[in-house]
Amino acid sequence: MITAQEFSEGKILLIDKPLQWSSFQAVNKIKWAILKHYKLKKIKIGHAGTLDPLASGLLVICTGKYTKKITEIQDAPKTYTGTITLGASTPSFDMETEVDALYPTDHITPALIEQVRQQFLGEQVQVPPVFSAIKKDGKRLYEFAREGEAIEVPSRQIFIYKFDIDTTDFPLLHFEVQCSKGTYIRSLANDFGKALQSAGYLSALRRTQIGNYTVAEALTPDDFVATHIPDLRKPIILTTIIEQFPLQKSVNDVYGEHRRQHTKPTKKAIDVRAILGRNEKKKSSAISREFRAFARMFTPTDKAISLTLLVLFVTVITLLALQLNGQPKEIMIEVTTAPEEVIAPLLPDAPLPTTTDEAATAKSALTTNAYNQADPQLKHSADIKTLDEIMAERTAQEMASVKEALVTGNTPTDLAVVPQPSQQPNSSLAVTDKANKHTLVKYALAGRNGTIPNPVFTCEQDGQVVVIITVNEAGRVTKTAIDKKSSTTTDDCLIENSLRYAVQAKFDAAPNKKEQIGTITYIFQEKR
Repeated sequence: MITAQEFSEGKILLIDKPLQWSSFQAVNKIKWAILKHYKLKKIKIGHAGTLDPLASGLLVICTGKYTKKITEIQDAPKTYTGTITLGASTPSFDMETEVDALYPTDHITPALIEQVRQQFLGEQVQVPPVFSAIKKDGKRLYEFAREGEAIEVPSRQIFIYKFDIDTTDFPLLHFEVQCSKGTYIRSLANDFGKALQSAGYLSALRRTQIGNYTVAEALTPDDFVATHIPDLRKPIILTTIIEQFPLQKSVNDVYGEHRRQHTKPTKKAIDVRAILGRNEKKKSSAISREFRAFARMFTPTDKAISLTLLVLFVTVITLLALQLNGQPKEIMIEVTTAPEEVIAPLLPDAPLPTTTDEAATAKSALTTNAYNQADPQLKHSADIKTLDEIMAERTAQEMASVKEALVTGNTPTDLAVVPQPSQQPNSSLAVTDKANKHTLVKYALAGRNGTIPNPVFTCEQDGQVVVIITVNEAGRVTKTAIDKKSSTTTDDCLIENSLRYAVQAKFDAAPNKKEQIGTITYIFQEKR
C-alpha cells in the first residue's frame, strides 16, 4: 500500500493500459482513487507518452516532484509489438477508419520483406498520419482530416534501433520494433506496405517498454487500485447465523399469562371523540387566517430575500442617523447692510523700533522680492511690491466684485458683511539701488542677479527653509537640496514648496561658470 505522503512527494507508477481506454482515462482512474481514499484536495500527476485507444501496454504515470521527469522519460527509446495487415489501406493507417482500397500481395516474398526491412533500420524521415494530434496553424491535424480539407503534413526525423518481422501468418506481419521519440507506428506500417509495392495498415499494437521500464512490472488501473489502495475495494460482508433457542418462562410469567386470559376486562368510559373521530376546532381570528393565506403565497426563498432586504434597510437607516447625530449643528445668520454702511477694518499699530538697525528694518516695508546676499549692492530682481501691497490688491479686487453684486443685486438676502479695504499704501515707494533686506525671500549667488518666484502661503506652519541650489552656465537651476542646519523647520509642506519654487528660479547667464553653487532662503509665514 502506498501512503498519501509518498504519492504527494513523488512516485513513478507503471500502468498496463487496457484496450479501448484512452491515456487520460487511465490517469484519471488513478488520480481520483488517490484523492478519494486519502481525502486530498489536489495532487500533481501526469503521464509520459500517449497511447491511442486502439493500443494497449505500458503507460508511465508520475506524481509529485517526479512529474519533472516526464520529459526525460518521453525522450527514452520505446519498444512496441504489433501486427501489419498487407493488401489494404485505411485513411488513418490503422483500424480506426474503414478500409478504403485493396492491393495485390502475390508478388511479396519473404526475401522482399527482408530486403525492405533492412531499409527501415537506422535514421529515417517519416511523415506523421493526418489523423493525429499534431498542431499546424493552431489546429489539430485530425480536425483538417475530418473536415475533408487537404493539408501538407510536415515530416520529421526518427531512428529505428530494431525491427524484427515474423511472416508465418502472411499477409499478417507480426513485428517488434524499438524506435526513438516521436515515431508513429501507424506511419511505419503504411510506409512498409508501400515499400513492398502494395499497402498495409496497423491492425494491432502494444507498447512493452519505455527506457528501463517494462510492461511486465505494470498493473492495470483496476489491479493497481485494488493492490495499493485496498480501502476502495468492495467490502466483504460476513454473515453469522445464530441459532435461536426457545425462551424458558418463569413461574411468575406463567401465572401472569393465565390471569390475563381468565380475567374479564373492566368497563371504561366511552370516548365519543375516539369513536366518531371528531376533534374540537381551535378558534382563530379572521386576521390570522388572512395572514397565513398571504404567507403561503411566498416561497421560503422569497421570504429569505425579503428578510435580508429589510435588515439591510434598517442597518443603512441606523448608520445615517448615527452620522447625522455626530455632525455639529451650524447656525447661519444673514445681515443686510447698504454699501455705504460697510465699516473699514482698523489697521494695527506698527511696533516702535528700539534700536537704529531695527528702526531701519521697520521703516522698510515687508516684501517678497528677493535680493542677493552675496552682493547687497545689487538691485532687486523686479519692481518691489510689499506683502501688504499684494494682499491689499487682492482685497481690492474682491471688494470690487462684491460691490458690483451689491449695487446690481435685487434680493437683500444675497448681501453679506464684507470688510471695507483700507486705503492702499503709497505705492510710489522710492526704489533705490540699495537692496531691501526686509524680505521673505533672499538668495546667495556671487556675481549673478536672479529672478526668484514669490512664495504663496498655503501651509499651516511658518519657518525658514534654506535650499542649496546648483546653477549651470545658462542660469538654470539643475539641482536642489535642503540645508537642514540652516533651516528652522522640518514641515513637509514648507520643504516641498521651497524645492518647487527653487527649481523655477532663473539667473544671469555666465559662460565661464558651468556649475555654481548657491542658496535660496524662504521665510514662510502662516497661511493667510
